[in-house]
Amino acid sequence: MSEAAVTVSKMDIGPCQVIWDTEDIGATLGNVTVNFKYMKAPLKADQTGETLLDEAVSGMEVTIETEFAQVRDKEQLALLFPNATIGGTTPDFYLDFNNQVAMRSLATLAKPLTLHPIVEADASKNFDWTFYKAMPSEESSYVFSPTEQGKMKIVWKVYLDLSVSPYRMFRMGDESL
Repeated sequence: MSEAAVTVSKMDIGPCQVIWDTEDIGATLGNVTVNFKYMKAPLKADQTGETLLDEAVSGMEVTIETEFAQVRDKEQLALLFPNATIGGTTPDFYLDFNNQVAMRSLATLAKPLTLHPIVEADASKNFDWTFYKAMPSEESSYVFSPTEQGKMKIVWKVYLDLSVSPYRMFRMGDESL
């Protein structure tokens, strides 16, 4: 009988701080989920029919799913909805969601998004996840419930950062290295 080499000190648990550009977005509820995949194009030949011979990377997709708990803070929510307009004065703010069909480029609104594990000291960046060009996609939902705490679901899309070579999507670890 064999056993796996289990190293508990290399395992992880715990929530993270969500920082978009320089703004701490606040409390999350229901986990923060990072989804990423390399898309692949199949390589086939007529001589071998539909048999897959190989694959080539054809792109990459990265999204982050968050649910924010501070749903009564309209100033904070305005950060998460860049296409919405905030109005009013303290303490009576409102958010207007208007037609944005003519909005040509969302990548121009994208900013760095950092997920920082709260078990790590602020100065420790070794376990940070940094997404160089993230944008809240405004694929959102909110549920009114008599039994569950309110939370606003936000799906973030990550765009390719073309400002460096090679182009990049995200880093897991200290971005200054």
